[in-house]
Amino acid sequence: MIIFLRRIPATTQLSDLLEFIKPAIKGGLFRTPGRILDVSILELQDKRFRALEFHGLITVEPDAVAVRAIKRLKGQRFKGKLVVVRQYVQRDWHNDPRQNHKITVTQHLSDRRKVCRRRGKDLELVRDISENFSSSGDFVRKNI
Repeated sequence: MIIFLRRIPATTQLSDLLEFIKPAIKGGLFRTPGRILDVSILELQDKRFRALEFHGLITVEPDAVAVRAIKRLKGQRFKGKLVVVRQYVQRDWHNDPRQNHKITVTQHLSDRRKVCRRRGKDLELVRDISENFSSSGDFVRKNI
């Protein structure tokens, strides 16, 4: 399962994300410990305002540990900033509710939302800044 950290500070490094997540996935007396498979930081730009956003993606196994980590990290501060921690869901046309164009008899056009609240068309991926780091084993920053 992929854990999504929304709007992390721009100065965040992969090691900072690891330090934040590790206490939440460690095992206990009757709990199995989790394993971090991948860590990445995405840089997105809002085309309307030219504002940059940074998001962290952390892949954790097994899923039960990831769910436990999300519950433990909700409401926590990351580098002094309150961030949103939730499960990352890959959007696909199979699971996208906007793709269902059928309107049932009981659902009227006035009941439907007039404007889409998602900003998908206004956001673009600038770059995956995880490339600035060396291998996933040591998490040392490469020369830029």
